[in-house]
Amino acid sequence: MKKLSLKGLADYMTAEAARQRTILRQYKYPSEDDARVKIMYYREARDRISAFHRGRENPNWLLNNADQLQTLASLSRGSTRTRLNHNARVLRSYKRYFSEKEYEVLKDLNLELSYGDVIITVRPDLHVREGRREKIIKYEFGVEAPIHREINIISQIMFESANNNGMALSSANVLYIDITRGHEHHGARLKARMARDVEATCQNISAIWDSI
Repeated sequence: MKKLSLKGLADYMTAEAARQRTILRQYKYPSEDDARVKIMYYREARDRISAFHRGRENPNWLLNNADQLQTLASLSRGSTRTRLNHNARVLRSYKRYFSEKEYEVLKDLNLELSYGDVIITVRPDLHVREGRREKIIKYEFGVEAPIHREINIISQIMFESANNNGMALSSANVLYIDITRGHEHHGARLKARMARDVEATCQNISAIWDSI
């Protein structure tokens, strides 16, 4: 089975050739520990953002949780300390830029998009209703800003996967939110050129998978 995450495909499509083979190798021969690290790195921030909206908390709730994480970080060492400090940073940025958002949090989604025998898994960080509009959201938690092509790839595939799974969302309701910089990117309408690029990439992945 040839399966990549949405972020994995975006990384692959924006990487140099040598790095591309490394990315595919990681997905073909996944390490349970590596997979857990990727999923869990921003777990605290992701869970608390969801809880913030579910509980309709005061924005200062985010700061209190950031302080708690930073206290835990001060009692930790090495990579754990770094990870907890990054999660605290995310909560402070979210409070600064997005705490006025009023979301009704809906059920988690596990979507897929297939091109031939390549499957792309799409896991929105948040599935919400804002006013009368149903929306899906992917968050960028990192320190470095995402490049424009990565934003386009992720937005495109989220849009396609949602609509292929019967959600019938408009592009305006597919959001890629860069928390650190306070940028909210709306998904583009289905673009023929990007769709062709993704399909061609998946064909290439399928062709070289066995040689990895």
